[in-house]
Amino acid sequence: MQSAASATLPILSALVERAARRVGSKMHAYDDVGRQIGESGSWVRKFLGRQPVRPDADTYLAIQERYARECERWEAEADLQRARFFALGRGEHAMAQGTTGRLDVDAGRSVSRAGKVPAVVARLVDKDGQ
Repeated sequence: MQSAASATLPILSALVERAARRVGSKMHAYDDVGRQIGESGSWVRKFLGRQPVRPDADTYLAIQERYARECERWEAEADLQRARFFALGRGEHAMAQGTTGRLDVDAGRSVSRAGKVPAVVARLVDKDGQ
């Protein structure tokens, strides 16, 4: 059976890592996460360093609650980014306009996308480089 401390360790670690990316400093992340769960940054560092500190029931529940809220926020961000990505495909972009499956090149010649596209692109890039 898993103890509350061992179950909480990866969750608290994930909260600190995410906060460190957001604020740019792991030391500030310890303080931020500690404030959010009702403990000090020093307590968070000690707990993650496996020093002899244990979460009480209130701290354990605060960590679980904070993690659940962060997961909801991360999922909402991912849904927003996914929606933005798919919205790009519905716009009038050059890549979205081609429906024939062929790449038009110089005066009516065309090349299959699966075939010689890299060679055609290389020639076009080389032409611009000269």
